[in-house]
Amino acid sequence: MIRLELLDRYSPALLDSNRAFSFLNFASIGSFIRQPPPSLAYFCDGMLMSGFMSRITGRAVQRVSFDFTSIADPVLRESEQRGKRVYVVGARQAELDRFVDKLGTQYPRLQLVGAHNGYFDAEQGAAIQADIRRQRTNLLLVGLGAGLQERFVLEALRGGFSGVAFTCGGFIRQEANASERYYPDAINRLHLRAFYRMYREPHTIKRYLLDYPSNALRLTELILRQQVAINVTAP
Repeated sequence: MIRLELLDRYSPALLDSNRAFSFLNFASIGSFIRQPPPSLAYFCDGMLMSGFMSRITGRAVQRVSFDFTSIADPVLRESEQRGKRVYVVGARQAELDRFVDKLGTQYPRLQLVGAHNGYFDAEQGAAIQADIRRQRTNLLLVGLGAGLQERFVLEALRGGFSGVAFTCGGFIRQEANASERYYPDAINRLHLRAFYRMYREPHTIKRYLLDYPSNALRLTELILRQQVAINVTAP
């Protein structure tokens, strides 16, 4: 039996928890089905997933993504105001450098205590984990891609990390390569984010056109066969 814990919305109270949170859409659900990580709670990343889960569970489940169309600004703004110590892991070094500069401009009082690119081996990963603890990190953001990022935040918790962790997928890379925001306001208002991303990142076309429908059918099959148990909770 695959057990999936879903949060129906985001709350700032989560910033004071000692937990790891990730995000599910119809691309990343494939990785979840193959290797469901223990001790992770998920948000519905995308309107298709939130609509699907709302209908399946009978509970109103909001779309929550780690980007500037959703919770990225509330999380970073609250962390800045409360003096949270932030550590970022992900993207290529040049992209990470641009992202760090961007954070410094947008959140000048944010305590960014560490940053490492997303390319490292197991030994280097252990050293990063140690540095996260040494820096007394309160908020850990990890963008390594589905599967890898979930394993990294769980290893952080098992290793003694005492803050809150969010996976963030391609957020670091996207914002590093955007002059202002990755998604223009008009695209966000019209809910055309998926089409815009296919335009900006053609490698995602397969994900939306092939992986989304096939994974949606697979998930529906598992739910109908009662091989997936979904628990929706409030923060």
